Amino acid sequence: MVVEFHRDLIKELGRCIGCGACNIPCPTFHIEDLRETEGARARVKLLSMLGYGRMELTEEFLSYIFTCMNCGLCSQYCPAGIDVFGVIIDSRSSLIDMGYVPLVTVDMRDAKRRTGSPIGEGLTKGVWLPPDFQPEKGADVLFFAGCWVHTVPEVAMSMNKILQKISPSVTPAGPSEPCCGGLTYVIGERDSADESKERLRAFINSLSPKRVVSGCSLCAGIFPDLQVQYFSSFVEGALNSKVVRLKSLKGKKNKIFLVPSCRSDGASRRILESIKNAIVLETPDWVCCDCGATLIYQADPDKFDRWFRKITEIASDMDADYLVIEEVACYSMISNILEGKNKYKGMKIISFPSFLADHIS
Repeated sequence: MVVEFHRDLIKELGRCIGCGACNIPCPTFHIEDLRETEGARARVKLLSMLGYGRMELTEEFLSYIFTCMNCGLCSQYCPAGIDVFGVIIDSRSSLIDMGYVPLVTVDMRDAKRRTGSPIGEGLTKGVWLPPDFQPEKGADVLFFAGCWVHTVPEVAMSMNKILQKISPSVTPAGPSEPCCGGLTYVIGERDSADESKERLRAFINSLSPKRVVSGCSLCAGIFPDLQVQYFSSFVEGALNSKVVRLKSLKGKKNKIFLVPSCRSDGASRRILESIKNAIVLETPDWVCCDCGATLIYQADPDKFDRWFRKITEIASDMDADYLVIEEVACYSMISNILEGKNKYKGMKIISFPSFLADHIS
């Protein structure tokens, strides 16, 4: 199969100096025992070879380029200043534009067309709200949950409860909440992502809130022009302004192993560290998870399972009492792996919003 990347993309791929710094934070590189082909460096180098016609495009290679954790951390480590994850997304988008759509994304594409969300069938938004719920116009805070948050109603309710403590005027987006398009963007479906973004923009404009807070870091981070604030950052601002305060942890089992969102600004860690008696453990740079992991969760569940077992092994070795998952998308995926159990290897598995709801007033 013939591949013709645009000149700027080939040039950017060719700027890679091969140092391997991008492998340092790469989750798949670490969970697969530092295997070179699982890291970001190999993906960039192979895409460069593909662009120069030095290798042939196969379905196996196409799937390989699309199946990583989509964390984006690789871009933060490149000494040459390459937006590593950005060129991977550009490559994916270019391949799709040429008609090369990987089989691993077919189900996600079909789900987006049928249901409006790429995470799959069975998603019912707003089940935690009254049947006749309609979002209010002009609220201080519009709670845009994000697709995955609706799969764990108890966490959605915890988030809404916290937001109501911060502001007297909060309205959830509810059942009519559109997909933000962040996930489709990172898998290269830019046309679909742009359409979703504009639907979300129109939805927000129709309600005229003062601010929008989301439980999905992709929604908040991929499209900054929408001015959506991530939940953790919003809560930290309220704590700093002393609108709400934190209660201390009780007992002696207070070691917390945090799995942050890959696009976190560190707010969740700072919040946990400010809780009296909490001991927040240091975690490896590659330990993170957000909605971008959806593709690998769906297309290669064994690999996602290995990621989970690897981080819990590290947490267990550190005698963690809590495994706190910041991103609700990942908490939902992990809950499915554990079949709803909230304990594993002696640790309590809990979402960051649910943990916070028990310690904020």
